[in-house]
Amino acid sequence: MNSTSLKKRPAAQKERVFEKVRDAVLADIKAGELAPGDRLPSERELSSKYSASRSAVREGLRALETSGVLRFAKGTSGGAFVRERSADGIARSLHDMIILGRMPLADIMVVRRSLLLLAIDLAVERATEEDFARLDANIEEMAAAIATGDPSVTTEPVMRFNRLLGKSSHNPVLELVIDTVSAIMAEVLNRLGLPTVIDLVSPRRVIVAHLRNRDADSAKEAFASHLSVTTRYVLERADLEGPAI
Repeated sequence: MNSTSLKKRPAAQKERVFEKVRDAVLADIKAGELAPGDRLPSERELSSKYSASRSAVREGLRALETSGVLRFAKGTSGGAFVRERSADGIARSLHDMIILGRMPLADIMVVRRSLLLLAIDLAVERATEEDFARLDANIEEMAAAIATGDPSVTTEPVMRFNRLLGKSSHNPVLELVIDTVSAIMAEVLNRLGLPTVIDLVSPRRVIVAHLRNRDADSAKEAFASHLSVTTRYVLERADLEGPAI
């Protein structure tokens, strides 16, 4: 028993060091020592700074990459970089859960609806004319993409409308979560390759008009109705095609 305990102890000790490195890097970012876009020092330098082995540093950095805090680049100018605010890590986790069958697509879409309606409430209070102009430009871009008849061209501007709505809420947490769900939905739509047989343009023009008028109830009613149609269409096609992602 004593022998087994001794064998387990190094692994537990290694885990603590890896967590220490991870937490120390996060603390440096929070303190402003590392800003978005900054390249981290080399593994050797971090090993010395945090009094940790290079393997523990490597594990700590990889954990931060998985969670979307860091990104890695190759080449002479490569290394570990602090990401700009990103939903990549969260989106990857949710995406994996959907693949494993532990998170139904329908549940993601229910959450999406609630998030977007909350974004409307906040956008009515906080959105600027610049926000509305971005939404208007996106709708025109979407209309042009739909006219091509190519679903792969349409997906990006369709999903960007939701992202821009999240941005218009001027709530960075809500914006990040909407980005996450939008990334998942973009992958679903790209895999399905659905033709655009639903009017995506007119309802969104109506929604933006209500936002400009600061009419939250009308904007939410219009968007809820629109989402009901699009959600039903996607879920029906996803069932016909099998697993969406």
